[in-house]
Amino acid sequence: MTTSAADIYEIAMGRWSRRLARTFLAFVDAPACGTLLDVGCGTGSLTLAAATRYPSANITGIDLLPDYLGEALLNTAPNVKFQPGDASALPYENASFDAAFSQLVLNDLAEPEKALSEMQRVTRPGGVIAATVWDRAGGLAVLRLFLDAAAILFDGEGEALRARIFNVAFKDEDALLDLWADAGLTEIGTATLSIRMDFLDFNDYWQPLLGSHSLIRDFFTSLDAKAAHSLQDAVRRSYIGSGNDGRRSLVASALAVRGIAR
Repeated sequence: MTTSAADIYEIAMGRWSRRLARTFLAFVDAPACGTLLDVGCGTGSLTLAAATRYPSANITGIDLLPDYLGEALLNTAPNVKFQPGDASALPYENASFDAAFSQLVLNDLAEPEKALSEMQRVTRPGGVIAATVWDRAGGLAVLRLFLDAAAILFDGEGEALRARIFNVAFKDEDALLDLWADAGLTEIGTATLSIRMDFLDFNDYWQPLLGSHSLIRDFFTSLDAKAAHSLQDAVRRSYIGSGNDGRRSLVASALAVRGIAR
């Protein structure tokens, strides 16, 4: 059986995006009976969490990747529909939704300003527009364990890998606030949202990390056997700390922003 991109995402990140979705929706505070749009819905974590939180709302999830939408459709809800579409060219009329939100998408878009403009266009005046992104450099221990070890052991290439992964547009709350303010949204608020990432043991941490993050996987597989063993051992020692291999709970934080459409 072929492993799809959606399968890999679900194993590596789906469990955490579902956990983040509950926290993010509390921050968004969308209308309970409105029409809601999840932009870049992926496999549907946020869309389905919104369906549970707002059973009287009509919720649409849209994503450009059919593979992800296929996974989302396996767990749909009566008040949810999923559609294919581009965040930068949403296929909806002006003022079609009471709220539009996006989870873990903005830092992966070539033109996040265009996506925000489209979210504004399809949201009614007075509606909520919100987004959240991982705090990659400051709040993702799951990446830090690997990237810090790689940067120390392989000063040139390892440091370059860490810099590349951390080099995103929205590194802090202020950057998101500026994006929302420049777009003309009002009543803007930001927050840092925290969840726990729980792992059964080092293998439960290691395998999804290599499977999901292509830059990390490509870097690790490019090493010779001795170097790869040294890096894996360093990451394992960081994961284990002063104890034995087993359960660990790592903190993960995301940056969130919310505003009101004019």
